[in-house]
Amino acid sequence: MQVSILGSAGSEAPGLNPPAFLIDDFLLLDAGTVGLTLDEIAQCRLTHVFLTHAHFDHLKGIPFLLDNLNTMNPSCQILVLSGKEVISDIRKHIFNNRIWPDFTAIPNAQNPVMRYQVISTRKPVVIGDYRILATRVNHSVPAYGYLVEHASGASLLYTGDTGPTEAIWKKMRGHNVKALIVEVSFPNELSSRAMATGHLCPSLLEAEIRKMPSTPGKIYISHVKPPFRPQIEAELARIPGVCLELLEEGKSFRVQ
Repeated sequence: MQVSILGSAGSEAPGLNPPAFLIDDFLLLDAGTVGLTLDEIAQCRLTHVFLTHAHFDHLKGIPFLLDNLNTMNPSCQILVLSGKEVISDIRKHIFNNRIWPDFTAIPNAQNPVMRYQVISTRKPVVIGDYRILATRVNHSVPAYGYLVEHASGASLLYTGDTGPTEAIWKKMRGHNVKALIVEVSFPNELSSRAMATGHLCPSLLEAEIRKMPSTPGKIYISHVKPPFRPQIEAELARIPGVCLELLEEGKSFRVQ
């Protein structure tokens, strides 16, 4: 499983863009950054986008992706998947023919550029060699994390945006989770802000690690707010017994 980092920041700044993680060139976990990093050919390879929640920084690449595909090759189609609350929000508030065109009817309703799929936390989505299972996490709006399991047995767990949570760690049991992408948005001095907004800081992450039935071999940190990156990196370095790495855009890693 090849994971490419299109964006991983908790906001925008020069060289830092919102979260989007590309798996094996066709599947996106969140879509905060797409067209800024993928050329036309790479965009046409995309087939599935799993959204964690409906906050704009996690989906803002989709409107331009759809516009590009409709212009370049209308036969390309994107399936956007998430829980019912997330799909309802983006249908009502984004792709509503006011903020942005409803691409579920473009170029026509029979063969649109975009389709939606509401997914369940009880049944995985199977796409070729992949099984993707959604789990609710604790954010300020309805939000989901994803367990992505390859037929080889190796799994990636992605929390999306979350504060202290429970269910997603329980999902690790019985799965060979080799890598975890988890958010840390704020430094420890802003732990109360993290709690109030459904995010983590390094001390909260340390407590979450203790909840895990086992510790993944690699823990990758995403959604760091750019002004706090040096401080967060220093505080993460003081967490004992785990291998933590801040994600960098343009890089990739393998899960195997």
